[in-house]
Amino acid sequence: MRKPPTIQLLLSVILLTWSTNAVAGRKNSEPSDAGSEAGLIRKGLDLRQKGQDEAALQEFRRAYELSKSGRALAQIALAEQALGRWLEAESHLTEALTRTEESWIGKNKKHLSQALNDIQGHLGSLDLSGEVKEGTVKIDGVQAAVLPLNAPLRVSAGSVALEVQAVGYLPIFRNVVVPARGLAREHLTFVAVAVPKPLPQVRQASVAGSVSKEGEKPLQPPPTWGPGRTAGVIVGVAALGALGAGVAFHLMRESKAKSYKHDCQGVDLPPANCDSRYDSVNTYGYIAIGGYAGGAVLAGLATYLLVRSPSAPAEKPEPVETAFRLQCGPTAGLGVTCAGRF
Repeated sequence: MRKPPTIQLLLSVILLTWSTNAVAGRKNSEPSDAGSEAGLIRKGLDLRQKGQDEAALQEFRRAYELSKSGRALAQIALAEQALGRWLEAESHLTEALTRTEESWIGKNKKHLSQALNDIQGHLGSLDLSGEVKEGTVKIDGVQAAVLPLNAPLRVSAGSVALEVQAVGYLPIFRNVVVPARGLAREHLTFVAVAVPKPLPQVRQASVAGSVSKEGEKPLQPPPTWGPGRTAGVIVGVAALGALGAGVAFHLMRESKAKSYKHDCQGVDLPPANCDSRYDSVNTYGYIAIGGYAGGAVLAGLATYLLVRSPSAPAEKPEPVETAFRLQCGPTAGLGVTCAGRF
């Protein structure tokens, strides 16, 4: 639903009407071709007067691609203002106002500055501090910046869904209220994700009790799998399940946040279930964080059990009797008699 026009927006409409008259007064000096910059701008202004702001925006963009002029860029910004695309409108109108060498910008600077002031009344800034790592920042599910930031982010005023992701750390989810024309500050604390250590390799002998090299002790039989390592495997499977649940609820939370932003923010008559949908977004985010945190803890425990748990000793092979025995003993006199048994 479109918002009712504010005083600044009415000024924008007045500016558009004035621009139309100015363009009409220069028909003799500018090309009349509908595909020229002037023709595309006139078509866009006609569409705006009919309330077709999205179609007008496309015409203004075509005009800008032809000329790269400040006038076309300003008309793009004014159409974006009418559509409530405050970030794009601020960026484009700020750039247009720097084209002071263009006479059209100079003549309309006062009106354009008033429109920029109205646009900035719908925006605020968000500063992220703390031990900032390399990663990405998403606002309402859309990537807005890459960490570390060089300056505070420009975002729409009001409640925004902040998501910060850094490699090797658990993601951060928060709902932040950004004041109009103000600054919101958020301190970030990253929690590292435990990475399982590789299991040590065990040297095994092909034959129990064999000697590998001269002078070395015989190699002992490899230990068997103990109960501690079995528990480590079970805990590891549970860790994978918790991380999988965290990813699933994270994706569902993103979908619900996008739907909530579309249906409940920036509209005059939001649906009656917006509060419950907002709580649902938070709940899914908390569950996702719990899944990530639980998976990390379980992964660390599984690693400890697998690496540090003692294994069951291997059974020693029973001695095998030889099939041949030799016995010797003295005889009468000085002789020795030996006898063998099979």
